[in-house]
Amino acid sequence: MKIKPNSIDAVIFFTLYICAQDDLIAKEEIEQIDIEFPMIQKLYFDIYGEFIKEDLKELMRSVSNKLLSSNKFIKKSVSKLENTTFSTLITDPKLQDISLLFARHAASADGLHALEENKFNYWAKKWGLSKV
Repeated sequence: MKIKPNSIDAVIFFTLYICAQDDLIAKEEIEQIDIEFPMIQKLYFDIYGEFIKEDLKELMRSVSNKLLSSNKFIKKSVSKLENTTFSTLITDPKLQDISLLFARHAASADGLHALEENKFNYWAKKWGLSKV
């Protein structure tokens, strides 16, 4: 699966990455993503002037399977691979803010696990979100 930098796919990948930190992407997290996806599409359109029509269910299934089966992105601390991947995929500060907001809402849907919060806080600090 090839993900383009600063794309809706990158936002979904980041969101599911945060949600997967407790080794589970809960039904509630998926439902929260589904609920908020139209808002993310609108924000993306407002920023880039491009409306993205994705097959959200297929994208989430594909990304979820990849994340949970590989364990490359599910560790207690942020690995070099994680740092390189997300620093390359989400470079636009506006999209970083949207990604953090979207990930926080989704990961909180089933109760924010300490491991999810740890990764979220790392990226919030790295991307300059002032207060989390």
